[in-house]
Amino acid sequence: MSAGHALNTGALVALALSMAFASHAATPGIDREAWRGDLAVLKQTLQDDYAHLAWVASTQSGVDLPALDRDAQQAIAMAGSDDQAEQALRTFLAGFHDGHLKLLDRQTAAAPVPAPAAVDPRTLDASTGCAALGVLDEGRHDYSVPLQALPGYHATAGGADPALRSGVIALADGHRLGLLRLHEFDALRYPGLCHRLWGQLRHADAVNDMRATLNDAWVAEIAATLRRFQQQGVDAVLVDVGTNPGGDDSGDTLARLFSAAPVQSASLWVSQSAAGRDYLQEQYERIDDALRHHHPDATARPLLVQQRDRFAASLRATQAPACDMTWVWQAPRDWPTLPCRQLVAAGSSGGPLPTPAVDAIDDFLIAHRLDWAQDLRRHWAAWQGPVYVLSDAKTASSAEMFAARLQDNRIARVVGTTTGGYGCGFMSPPPPRVLPHSQLRMRIPNCVRLRADGSDEVAGISPDLPIDMTANAPARARAQQVLEAVGADLDRH
Repeated sequence: MSAGHALNTGALVALALSMAFASHAATPGIDREAWRGDLAVLKQTLQDDYAHLAWVASTQSGVDLPALDRDAQQAIAMAGSDDQAEQALRTFLAGFHDGHLKLLDRQTAAAPVPAPAAVDPRTLDASTGCAALGVLDEGRHDYSVPLQALPGYHATAGGADPALRSGVIALADGHRLGLLRLHEFDALRYPGLCHRLWGQLRHADAVNDMRATLNDAWVAEIAATLRRFQQQGVDAVLVDVGTNPGGDDSGDTLARLFSAAPVQSASLWVSQSAAGRDYLQEQYERIDDALRHHHPDATARPLLVQQRDRFAASLRATQAPACDMTWVWQAPRDWPTLPCRQLVAAGSSGGPLPTPAVDAIDDFLIAHRLDWAQDLRRHWAAWQGPVYVLSDAKTASSAEMFAARLQDNRIARVVGTTTGGYGCGFMSPPPPRVLPHSQLRMRIPNCVRLRADGSDEVAGISPDLPIDMTANAPARARAQQVLEAVGADLDRH
């Protein structure tokens, strides 16, 4: 091809692109400037409130925010409809690889539907009473891969609807594994347990007491299963959190059941803005109340004063001028050396101060204000031996916290695939945020949990024993791969 021909071809391509752009620019019914305004507001809100922004903008995250910004700007410029412009914003956020970060649908303008009168669950039968209590069955009880369909499996929980799915499986090499399925980190997602305890629950003084009793029973059921494995002399425990979407802070506190050694929680941080302030205020008030009204002894008082002062300092920090975060749209920077991350300290994922020093506090209420795992103390170290955690791409949020705590504390090895990358979502309800033109609502995480190596949990938890869970492989074959990987690892260790 001659140089002249090449130039002519290039000119034709440029002309075609310019004509296409002009055609899109002239498309009726789309206010391109308004959509650019929505993108600008979205970016500013991220700079103000998004707890993971500094991590996502770092070289370590693998995300190229300047490229995402450019792509979104270009997509809006080329959009032929409002739907396409809206998709440009959704694609922009999807590129952050944070499962908690989303644009929600518009708030409907219809008149609110009045809520039906509250029903006291205690007056109902077990099935309808558990539903009224908020106990939901979402169909994730079975193992994430069909471990129960492999040779050598024996269920340890009988009945059609056991409280927990568990069993023991004999491997071909002679090892025996105790299998425990945690399909969600929330006692309200275990209907079998609620049905079994209904005779006790319906005599509780209040609905909150019913839920607290159910939660205590759920933890006790997990601990009893682990003790049974200990008595049966299995070689290791495999905890299946595949497809587990998360739940509450039990993703941290339950880690204590799997080791006799102290468990180090993740450091917790919240947004340096109003988005993080409510949680800081709540913790400050809880600790201040313990100091004022519960007569802490000489062991507890200095710990409480220390933590109250720290939360007070963090609250003041949320009122301080924010640092400049506009750099995130210009070029990635090194995470460990960032001078400002727009975050303030908020204790840990296990409470304001989960430390062995709290174990010496006699007053349970005061101890629990500092360390949320204190109410599980009678169950700590229910299992003492090798632990494996089975994860997949749908392991998220609190389930990632559980896998990370066990991995970072060298209690367990993670087997399977990298988790979904949700990390910490919300320590307090996020303030309502709406884009001015599209009226799309923004859901923006306000907290961060940092790993032992300083990285953000939102990056996902990488397995120690990776398994290629290819979509076209039969489910039983994937289950067998998991067991073979665990067996081989037991041989090496």
